[in-house]
Amino acid sequence: MRTSIDMLGPCSQRPRRRLLGRSLAGLGVLALIASGCANSGEIGPPISPRSQEASANFDSAEVRTIGYSRGWRAYPIVTRRQTVEIVKAYDDVVLVLEGGSMLTCIDAIDGSNRWNLQLDTPVTPFLGVEREGNLVFANSSSELYVIDVLSGELRARQTLPLVVTTGAVRHNGQLIFGCADGQVFSYLPTRQVKLWGNQLNHPIEMDATIVDGIAAFVSMGGDVLFLDPARGVVVERAGNGARFNALFDGPGGKPAAAPGMLLVPSLDQSLWAFTPASSRSLWRVPTQGPITSNPGVYEDHAFIDLPELGFSAINIGTGEVQWSMADIGGELVAVRDGLLVVFDAEDEVITQIDPRTGDVFGSVSVEGVSRVETASMVDAPIYLITEAGLVARFNPDA
Repeated sequence: MRTSIDMLGPCSQRPRRRLLGRSLAGLGVLALIASGCANSGEIGPPISPRSQEASANFDSAEVRTIGYSRGWRAYPIVTRRQTVEIVKAYDDVVLVLEGGSMLTCIDAIDGSNRWNLQLDTPVTPFLGVEREGNLVFANSSSELYVIDVLSGELRARQTLPLVVTTGAVRHNGQLIFGCADGQVFSYLPTRQVKLWGNQLNHPIEMDATIVDGIAAFVSMGGDVLFLDPARGVVVERAGNGARFNALFDGPGGKPAAAPGMLLVPSLDQSLWAFTPASSRSLWRVPTQGPITSNPGVYEDHAFIDLPELGFSAINIGTGEVQWSMADIGGELVAVRDGLLVVFDAEDEVITQIDPRTGDVFGSVSVEGVSRVETASMVDAPIYLITEAGLVARFNPDA
Protein backbone atom coordinates (compact mmCIF):
# COMPACT_ATOMS: atom_id res chain seq x y z
CA MET A 1 0.00 0.00 0.00
CA ARG A 2 1.28 3.45 -0.85
CA THR A 3 2.30 5.48 2.20
CA SER A 4 3.56 8.72 0.68
CA ILE A 5 1.20 11.68 0.47
CA ASP A 6 1.12 14.44 -2.10
CA MET A 7 -0.87 17.38 -0.75
CA LEU A 8 -3.66 17.97 -3.22
CA GLY A 9 -5.02 21.26 -4.40
CA PRO A 10 -8.78 21.90 -4.60
CA CYS A 11 -8.91 21.12 -8.35
CA SER A 12 -6.42 18.29 -8.57
CA GLN A 13 -8.98 15.51 -9.17
CA ARG A 14 -11.07 15.24 -12.30
CA PRO A 15 -14.73 14.14 -12.12
CA ARG A 16 -13.96 10.95 -14.06
CA ARG A 17 -11.51 9.76 -11.42
CA ARG A 18 -13.92 10.75 -8.68
CA LEU A 19 -16.63 8.53 -10.18
CA LEU A 20 -14.16 5.69 -10.45
CA GLY A 21 -13.27 6.19 -6.79
CA ARG A 22 -16.93 5.96 -5.84
CA SER A 23 -17.31 2.72 -7.73
CA LEU A 24 -14.21 1.11 -6.26
CA ALA A 25 -15.12 2.23 -2.75
CA GLY A 26 -18.63 0.87 -3.18
CA LEU A 27 -17.34 -2.47 -4.45
CA GLY A 28 -14.96 -2.64 -1.50
CA VAL A 29 -17.80 -2.04 0.93
CA LEU A 30 -19.93 -4.76 -0.64
CA ALA A 31 -17.03 -7.20 -0.60
CA LEU A 32 -16.27 -6.52 3.04
CA ILE A 33 -19.90 -6.84 4.08
CA ALA A 34 -20.19 -10.10 2.17
CA SER A 35 -16.95 -11.67 3.40
CA GLY A 36 -16.31 -10.14 6.82
CA CYS A 37 -12.85 -9.40 8.22
CA ALA A 38 -10.35 -11.94 9.46
CA ASN A 39 -9.87 -12.18 13.22
CA SER A 40 -12.60 -9.63 13.93
CA GLY A 41 -15.90 -11.35 13.20
CA GLU A 42 -18.10 -10.50 10.28
CA ILE A 43 -19.10 -6.99 9.32
CA GLY A 44 -22.84 -6.91 9.79
CA PRO A 45 -25.22 -5.77 7.07
CA PRO A 46 -25.96 -2.04 7.00
CA ILE A 47 -28.99 -0.54 8.69
CA SER A 48 -31.57 0.08 5.98
CA PRO A 49 -32.49 3.66 5.02
CA ARG A 50 -36.04 2.85 6.07
CA SER A 51 -34.87 1.95 9.57
CA GLN A 52 -32.63 5.02 9.67
CA GLU A 53 -35.60 7.19 8.73
CA ALA A 54 -37.67 5.59 11.48
CA SER A 55 -34.97 6.33 14.07
CA ALA A 56 -36.15 9.95 14.35
CA ASN A 57 -39.53 11.51 14.99
CA PHE A 58 -39.71 15.26 14.48
CA ASP A 59 -41.85 17.66 12.52
CA SER A 60 -39.97 19.64 9.87
CA ALA A 61 -42.66 22.32 10.02
CA GLU A 62 -41.93 22.83 13.71
CA VAL A 63 -38.21 23.14 13.02
CA ARG A 64 -39.09 26.01 10.69
CA THR A 65 -40.43 27.96 13.70
CA ILE A 66 -36.83 28.37 14.87
CA GLY A 67 -35.63 29.61 11.49
CA TYR A 68 -34.71 26.51 9.50
CA SER A 69 -36.48 24.87 6.57
CA ARG A 70 -36.12 21.25 5.50
CA GLY A 71 -33.33 20.35 3.10
CA TRP A 72 -32.23 16.85 2.16
CA ARG A 73 -31.97 13.60 4.11
CA ALA A 74 -29.00 11.27 3.82
CA TYR A 75 -28.37 7.69 4.86
CA PRO A 76 -24.68 6.94 5.45
CA ILE A 77 -23.68 3.31 5.92
CA VAL A 78 -24.04 2.27 9.56
CA THR A 79 -23.69 -1.44 10.14
CA ARG A 80 -26.07 -3.22 12.47
CA ARG A 81 -25.14 -3.20 16.14
CA GLN A 82 -23.13 -0.03 15.51
CA THR A 83 -23.91 3.67 15.98
CA VAL A 84 -22.61 6.95 14.63
CA GLU A 85 -19.43 7.89 16.52
CA ILE A 86 -17.90 10.92 14.79
CA VAL A 87 -19.43 13.55 12.49
CA LYS A 88 -17.57 16.43 10.85
CA ALA A 89 -19.49 18.94 8.75
CA TYR A 90 -17.83 21.14 6.13
CA ASP A 91 -19.17 23.48 3.47
CA ASP A 92 -18.86 20.83 0.74
CA VAL A 93 -19.19 17.47 2.55
CA VAL A 94 -20.31 15.82 5.77
CA LEU A 95 -18.11 12.99 7.07
CA VAL A 96 -19.76 10.27 9.18
CA LEU A 97 -17.74 7.57 10.94
CA GLU A 98 -19.65 4.76 12.64
CA GLY A 99 -18.45 2.40 15.35
CA GLY A 100 -17.63 -0.38 12.88
CA SER A 101 -14.90 1.68 11.14
CA MET A 102 -17.08 2.59 8.14
CA LEU A 103 -16.53 6.14 6.91
CA THR A 104 -19.13 7.80 4.65
CA CYS A 105 -18.70 11.05 2.75
CA ILE A 106 -21.99 12.87 2.06
CA ASP A 107 -22.28 15.62 -0.54
CA ALA A 108 -23.42 18.75 1.32
CA ILE A 109 -25.27 20.08 -1.74
CA ASP A 110 -27.64 17.22 -2.52
CA GLY A 111 -27.18 14.71 0.31
CA SER A 112 -25.91 11.89 -1.89
CA ASN A 113 -23.30 9.48 -0.58
CA ARG A 114 -20.11 10.32 -2.50
CA TRP A 115 -18.28 7.26 -1.21
CA ASN A 116 -17.98 4.78 1.64
CA LEU A 117 -14.76 3.29 2.94
CA GLN A 118 -14.15 0.51 5.47
CA LEU A 119 -11.08 1.84 7.28
CA ASP A 120 -10.28 -1.17 9.43
CA THR A 121 -11.88 -4.07 11.28
CA PRO A 122 -15.17 -3.42 13.09
CA VAL A 123 -13.47 -3.71 16.48
CA THR A 124 -10.92 -0.93 15.84
CA PRO A 125 -11.88 2.17 17.84
CA PHE A 126 -11.23 5.50 16.12
CA LEU A 127 -10.41 8.61 18.10
CA GLY A 128 -10.77 11.43 15.60
CA VAL A 129 -11.32 12.70 12.07
CA GLU A 130 -9.60 15.81 10.75
CA ARG A 131 -9.30 17.39 7.32
CA GLU A 132 -6.85 19.57 5.42
CA GLY A 133 -7.73 20.52 1.87
CA ASN A 134 -8.62 17.38 -0.06
CA LEU A 135 -7.15 15.02 2.53
CA VAL A 136 -9.04 13.45 5.44
CA PHE A 137 -7.09 12.12 8.44
CA ALA A 138 -8.69 9.48 10.65
CA ASN A 139 -6.75 7.99 13.52
CA SER A 140 -6.94 5.02 15.83
CA SER A 141 -4.66 4.77 18.85
CA SER A 142 -1.76 3.52 16.75
CA GLU A 143 -2.40 4.33 13.09
CA LEU A 144 -3.25 7.23 10.81
CA TYR A 145 -5.46 6.72 7.75
CA VAL A 146 -5.24 9.30 4.97
CA ILE A 147 -8.18 9.46 2.55
CA ASP A 148 -8.80 11.51 -0.59
CA VAL A 149 -12.02 13.39 0.13
CA LEU A 150 -12.92 13.58 -3.57
CA SER A 151 -12.51 9.93 -4.54
CA GLY A 152 -12.59 8.02 -1.28
CA GLU A 153 -9.22 6.47 -2.09
CA LEU A 154 -7.10 5.39 0.89
CA ARG A 155 -3.94 7.33 0.11
CA ALA A 156 -1.87 6.11 3.06
CA ARG A 157 -1.95 4.06 6.22
CA GLN A 158 0.81 5.07 8.60
CA THR A 159 1.96 3.85 12.00
CA LEU A 160 2.04 6.71 14.49
CA PRO A 161 5.32 7.17 16.40
CA LEU A 162 3.51 6.87 19.76
CA VAL A 163 0.28 5.30 20.97
CA VAL A 164 -2.22 8.15 21.24
CA THR A 165 -5.38 8.74 23.25
CA THR A 166 -6.79 11.74 21.34
CA GLY A 167 -7.83 12.73 17.88
CA ALA A 168 -5.58 14.93 15.77
CA VAL A 169 -5.68 18.71 15.76
CA ARG A 170 -4.34 20.24 12.57
CA HIS A 171 -1.88 23.12 12.41
CA ASN A 172 -0.05 24.12 9.20
CA GLY A 173 0.20 20.59 7.87
CA GLN A 174 1.06 19.10 11.26
CA LEU A 175 -1.18 16.83 13.33
CA ILE A 176 -0.98 17.29 17.10
CA PHE A 177 -1.79 14.40 19.48
CA GLY A 178 -1.84 13.55 23.19
CA CYS A 179 -0.93 10.29 24.94
CA ALA A 180 -1.85 8.30 28.06
CA ASP A 181 1.53 8.97 29.67
CA GLY A 182 1.12 12.74 29.33
CA GLN A 183 3.25 13.12 26.22
CA VAL A 184 2.10 15.49 23.47
CA PHE A 185 3.67 15.60 20.04
CA SER A 186 3.37 16.88 16.49
CA TYR A 187 3.40 14.52 13.51
CA LEU A 188 4.00 15.45 9.87
CA PRO A 189 2.19 12.88 7.67
CA THR A 190 3.85 14.01 4.42
CA ARG A 191 7.23 12.91 5.82
CA GLN A 192 6.03 10.40 8.41
CA VAL A 193 8.10 11.99 11.16
CA LYS A 194 7.55 13.27 14.67
CA LEU A 195 8.49 16.96 14.63
CA TRP A 196 8.49 17.72 18.36
CA GLY A 197 7.30 16.44 21.71
CA ASN A 198 6.59 17.76 25.18
CA GLN A 199 5.28 16.44 28.47
CA LEU A 200 2.39 16.95 30.87
CA ASN A 201 2.14 15.30 34.27
CA HIS A 202 -0.98 13.22 33.67
CA PRO A 203 -2.82 11.33 30.89
CA ILE A 204 -4.29 13.26 27.97
CA GLU A 205 -7.78 12.34 26.77
CA MET A 206 -9.08 15.63 25.35
CA ASP A 207 -7.97 16.89 21.93
CA ALA A 208 -5.75 19.96 21.86
CA THR A 209 -7.44 23.34 21.54
CA ILE A 210 -5.98 26.13 19.40
CA VAL A 211 -6.13 29.49 21.20
CA ASP A 212 -5.00 32.40 19.03
CA GLY A 213 -2.49 30.16 17.25
CA ILE A 214 -1.26 28.51 20.47
CA ALA A 215 -1.89 24.80 21.18
CA ALA A 216 -3.43 24.16 24.60
CA PHE A 217 -3.58 20.79 26.34
CA VAL A 218 -5.45 19.89 29.53
CA SER A 219 -4.56 16.61 31.25
CA MET A 220 -6.94 14.39 33.20
CA GLY A 221 -4.97 15.30 36.33
CA GLY A 222 -5.60 19.01 35.86
CA ASP A 223 -2.41 20.50 34.43
CA VAL A 224 -2.75 23.02 31.57
CA LEU A 225 0.01 23.56 29.03
CA PHE A 226 0.24 26.14 26.24
CA LEU A 227 2.68 25.29 23.42
CA ASP A 228 3.99 26.93 20.28
CA PRO A 229 2.60 24.43 17.72
CA ALA A 230 5.39 25.14 15.25
CA ARG A 231 8.23 24.08 17.60
CA GLY A 232 6.61 22.51 20.65
CA VAL A 233 8.19 25.10 22.95
CA VAL A 234 6.29 25.89 26.16
CA VAL A 235 4.57 29.27 26.00
CA GLU A 236 3.03 29.00 29.46
CA ARG A 237 2.25 26.34 32.03
CA ALA A 238 -0.80 27.28 34.08
CA GLY A 239 -0.74 26.53 37.79
CA ASN A 240 2.50 28.30 38.79
CA GLY A 241 4.96 25.80 37.42
CA ALA A 242 5.45 22.12 36.62
CA ARG A 243 4.83 20.96 40.20
CA PHE A 244 1.36 22.43 40.53
CA ASN A 245 -1.78 21.57 38.59
CA ALA A 246 -3.96 24.39 37.35
CA LEU A 247 -7.14 22.44 38.19
CA PHE A 248 -8.09 20.29 41.17
CA ASP A 249 -9.33 17.58 38.79
CA GLY A 250 -9.44 16.88 35.07
CA PRO A 251 -11.78 18.29 32.42
CA GLY A 252 -15.34 16.94 32.37
CA GLY A 253 -16.24 18.47 29.00
CA LYS A 254 -14.30 19.66 25.97
CA PRO A 255 -12.20 22.79 26.52
CA ALA A 256 -13.09 25.67 24.22
CA ALA A 257 -11.23 28.63 22.76
CA ALA A 258 -12.32 32.22 23.27
CA PRO A 259 -10.40 35.33 22.23
CA GLY A 260 -7.14 35.22 24.19
CA MET A 261 -8.23 32.44 26.52
CA LEU A 262 -8.98 28.77 27.10
CA LEU A 263 -12.22 27.76 28.82
CA VAL A 264 -12.06 24.49 30.79
CA PRO A 265 -15.16 22.79 32.25
CA SER A 266 -13.76 20.74 35.10
CA LEU A 267 -14.74 17.82 37.29
CA ASP A 268 -13.53 19.96 40.22
CA GLN A 269 -16.91 21.75 40.05
CA SER A 270 -15.60 24.85 38.30
CA LEU A 271 -15.48 26.52 34.91
CA TRP A 272 -12.00 27.99 34.47
CA ALA A 273 -10.50 30.55 32.10
CA PHE A 274 -6.75 30.52 31.36
CA THR A 275 -4.58 32.61 29.06
CA PRO A 276 -1.29 31.81 27.28
CA ALA A 277 0.01 35.09 28.69
CA SER A 278 -0.02 34.07 32.37
CA SER A 279 0.35 31.07 34.66
CA ARG A 280 -2.60 32.28 36.74
CA SER A 281 -6.23 31.72 35.88
CA LEU A 282 -8.21 34.68 34.57
CA TRP A 283 -11.34 33.70 36.46
CA ARG A 284 -13.25 30.78 37.89
CA VAL A 285 -16.98 30.07 38.13
CA PRO A 286 -17.64 27.65 41.04
CA THR A 287 -20.64 25.33 40.71
CA GLN A 288 -22.51 22.77 42.79
CA GLY A 289 -21.17 19.70 40.99
CA PRO A 290 -18.73 18.37 38.37
CA ILE A 291 -19.17 20.00 34.96
CA THR A 292 -19.58 17.49 32.13
CA SER A 293 -20.99 19.78 29.42
CA ASN A 294 -19.17 21.64 26.64
CA PRO A 295 -18.92 25.43 26.56
CA GLY A 296 -19.75 27.39 23.42
CA VAL A 297 -18.62 30.93 22.67
CA TYR A 298 -20.57 33.61 20.83
CA GLU A 299 -19.44 37.23 20.77
CA ASP A 300 -18.34 38.19 24.31
CA HIS A 301 -20.07 35.41 26.23
CA ALA A 302 -19.57 31.73 26.94
CA PHE A 303 -22.69 29.56 27.14
CA ILE A 304 -22.73 26.30 29.09
CA ASP A 305 -25.03 23.98 31.02
CA LEU A 306 -23.92 24.24 34.68
CA PRO A 307 -24.95 22.01 37.62
CA GLU A 308 -27.92 23.46 39.52
CA LEU A 309 -27.86 26.67 37.43
CA GLY A 310 -28.80 25.11 34.09
CA PHE A 311 -27.97 26.77 30.77
CA SER A 312 -26.01 29.91 31.58
CA ALA A 313 -24.39 32.94 29.97
CA ILE A 314 -20.97 34.00 31.30
CA ASN A 315 -19.15 37.21 30.43
CA ILE A 316 -15.76 36.02 29.19
CA GLY A 317 -14.14 39.30 30.23
CA THR A 318 -15.10 39.03 33.90
CA GLY A 319 -16.34 35.49 34.55
CA GLU A 320 -19.64 36.89 35.82
CA VAL A 321 -22.77 34.81 35.26
CA GLN A 322 -25.12 37.12 33.34
CA TRP A 323 -28.16 34.86 33.44
CA SER A 324 -29.05 31.21 33.93
CA MET A 325 -32.07 28.99 33.29
CA ALA A 326 -32.40 26.01 35.61
CA ASP A 327 -35.09 24.34 33.48
CA ILE A 328 -33.05 24.38 30.26
CA GLY A 329 -29.98 22.26 29.52
CA GLY A 330 -27.93 21.40 26.49
CA GLU A 331 -25.16 22.76 24.35
CA LEU A 332 -24.87 25.76 22.04
CA VAL A 333 -24.76 24.33 18.51
CA ALA A 334 -25.63 27.30 16.28
CA VAL A 335 -26.79 30.90 16.11
CA ARG A 336 -29.71 31.82 13.87
CA ASP A 337 -30.66 35.44 13.22
CA GLY A 338 -28.91 36.53 16.42
CA LEU A 339 -30.58 33.90 18.61
CA LEU A 340 -28.87 30.92 20.24
CA VAL A 341 -29.78 27.42 19.05
CA VAL A 342 -29.34 25.07 22.01
CA PHE A 343 -29.61 21.29 21.68
CA ASP A 344 -30.37 19.11 24.70
CA ALA A 345 -29.44 15.53 23.76
CA GLU A 346 -30.91 14.10 26.95
CA ASP A 347 -34.36 15.63 26.50
CA GLU A 348 -34.11 15.58 22.68
CA VAL A 349 -35.19 19.19 22.27
CA ILE A 350 -33.87 22.30 20.49
CA THR A 351 -34.45 25.65 22.19
CA GLN A 352 -34.01 29.14 20.76
CA ILE A 353 -32.73 31.69 23.29
CA ASP A 354 -31.93 35.40 23.27
CA PRO A 355 -28.19 35.61 24.17
CA ARG A 356 -28.61 38.97 25.89
CA THR A 357 -31.54 38.23 28.19
CA GLY A 358 -32.02 34.47 28.29
CA ASP A 359 -35.58 34.82 27.00
CA VAL A 360 -36.86 31.71 25.21
CA PHE A 361 -38.20 32.34 21.69
CA GLY A 362 -39.11 28.79 20.74
CA SER A 363 -38.65 25.10 21.43
CA VAL A 364 -38.89 22.06 19.16
CA SER A 365 -38.96 18.36 20.04
CA VAL A 366 -36.49 16.30 17.97
CA GLU A 367 -37.09 12.77 19.21
CA GLY A 368 -34.33 10.34 18.26
CA VAL A 369 -31.74 13.00 17.43
CA SER A 370 -28.45 12.36 19.24
CA ARG A 371 -26.38 15.25 17.88
CA VAL A 372 -26.66 18.49 15.91
CA GLU A 373 -23.73 19.57 13.74
CA THR A 374 -22.92 22.55 11.54
CA ALA A 375 -20.00 23.64 9.37
CA SER A 376 -20.04 27.11 10.95
CA MET A 377 -21.98 28.40 13.90
CA VAL A 378 -23.69 31.53 12.60
CA ASP A 379 -26.57 31.39 10.09
CA ALA A 380 -25.41 28.15 8.43
CA PRO A 381 -27.25 24.89 7.71
CA ILE A 382 -27.63 22.49 10.62
CA TYR A 383 -27.60 18.68 10.51
CA LEU A 384 -29.84 16.63 12.78
CA ILE A 385 -28.30 13.18 13.25
CA THR A 386 -29.49 9.98 14.90
CA GLU A 387 -27.39 7.13 16.28
CA ALA A 388 -28.70 4.89 13.48
CA GLY A 389 -27.31 7.30 10.89
CA LEU A 390 -30.15 9.47 9.61
CA VAL A 391 -28.63 12.85 8.62
CA ALA A 392 -31.27 15.55 8.08
CA ARG A 393 -30.12 18.90 6.74
CA PHE A 394 -32.06 22.07 7.55
CA ASN A 395 -31.25 25.33 5.80
CA PRO A 396 -31.55 28.79 7.39
CA ASP A 397 -34.63 30.59 6.09
CA ALA A 398 -33.92 33.51 3.80
